[in-house]
Amino acid sequence: MDTRNSTLLKLREMLTDIETAVISSPAKKSSEIRRIKVEKLILKGKTAYRFSRFTKTQVMHENIEDKMPVEKILDTMSEENFKQCDISGNYTLTLLMNKDKLFKITGVKENVNYSLNTDKGHNRKKNYILKDKAVPWMIKLGLMDENGVVISSMQKKYRQINRFLEMLADVEEHLPENCTIIDMGCGKSYLTFAMYHYFNELKHKNVTITGFDLKKDVVEHCNKLAEEFGFEKLKFYNRDIAEINDPENKIGMIITLHACDTATDIAMFHGIRWGCKVIMSVPCCQHEIFPQLNKNSLSPITDHGILRERFAALATDGIRAKILEIMGYKTSVMEFIDMEHTPKNIMIRAVKNKNGTDKAKKAELDSFIESFGIEQTLYKMCFKNN
Repeated sequence: MDTRNSTLLKLREMLTDIETAVISSPAKKSSEIRRIKVEKLILKGKTAYRFSRFTKTQVMHENIEDKMPVEKILDTMSEENFKQCDISGNYTLTLLMNKDKLFKITGVKENVNYSLNTDKGHNRKKNYILKDKAVPWMIKLGLMDENGVVISSMQKKYRQINRFLEMLADVEEHLPENCTIIDMGCGKSYLTFAMYHYFNELKHKNVTITGFDLKKDVVEHCNKLAEEFGFEKLKFYNRDIAEINDPENKIGMIITLHACDTATDIAMFHGIRWGCKVIMSVPCCQHEIFPQLNKNSLSPITDHGILRERFAALATDGIRAKILEIMGYKTSVMEFIDMEHTPKNIMIRAVKNKNGTDKAKKAELDSFIESFGIEQTLYKMCFKNN
């Protein structure tokens, strides 16, 4: 075991950067503070650390300007009598303190892939796929100015676009070059333009993207913008997605973002029957099974409108995800963007990985459907002859 000063020297020699630390295990069980979390920040252009002290009912914050808070950590452990601190930075390690306030460094492991560009805070810059540089189509859509600076009022949309592109990057390998992507219910098409930019201008995959929407004026506006941007392989059509027949070209991916209610089911069914490699959907307004939830066993939920609505939405998306798994897709249900941006933040992402129907998963879903007496559109479309 080492003294405070010798421990401080060793830590300063080893650590060139600290990202986070958690001070825990108070020596006294009666201690009001249960743990202290340390997080790196950039405040007004300077490195700082936030010490957050947690009690059973609240948290108290303290910011200190310090490039390396090792001394503060040791002082905190000694003065407030905490026995352990787990540090993560260019090294991960555990710092232990005994009852005589002597220290031991253990569990040392170098983070070989650690980057010093991991600063967090109010001035943090995330490593977005769309970099901070002027992008002509984003300037014309009012997302950024001519210097490539994102307009303050469009920051949320900018983050949404980048989050969407991150999700596309995760499935990019499954999409062949020269394939076709269909966006069903494309709306104003911010994300459609971003998708075209990503696949054709950044990744050079030469994909064709077709958007469908029921609003004629929106379609005309989007076609005008696509022509203005020079997006030659991007076209929009004023058609109901329910009326779309088998495509002439090979469809690699179906996208549906906030398609209302059963339109999401119709889009997913197209993707399944066409054998699309990837299906990505952010559902919206799941009204279909809401009036069907009348069982007495559900009364703790169905007696309250807001709970009933949420349960109906979760059940609907759960059914959709399970159907995709049954039909041979590896399926993930994930958060699309933070809740502060929109409550409609669930994305269902599915990648085709096998053919045939998984009978065991189908039996699980049948049991769920029967137990609640639910009729659901995608289920009926996929299994109407079963």
